[in-house]
Amino acid sequence: MAVVLRPEDRKLAPLDAAHPDGIWMQYIQADAPYVHMTRTPPGHHIALHSHSEDEVTVILSGRAQLGDLDCGPGTVLLIPANEKYALTAGPSEPLVFLVVRPRRAAYELAR
Repeated sequence: MAVVLRPEDRKLAPLDAAHPDGIWMQYIQADAPYVHMTRTPPGHHIALHSHSEDEVTVILSGRAQLGDLDCGPGTVLLIPANEKYALTAGPSEPLVFLVVRPRRAAYELAR
């Protein structure tokens, strides 16, 4: 059966209840494929990190800086497994993006 998530059906919740002004997420599917949606506040920096699985990220709203690239709504990022990357949300609006991986991935913060 198809899973359909329309914008009005989104149910994002704070990743950390103690910091409701930070990252909000919604886990849409836990595995095969793994899918989640994330919303960050304006200017939020997601530190350099990698995942053990290939990743497709689609920017739904807001803007993100990936290295020297400015990525707006509709941008699709194809990030290979174990590639280190960081994102910074644009300064004026929240960044909302969807992540799809073949399965749940191990996360590693770059050192």
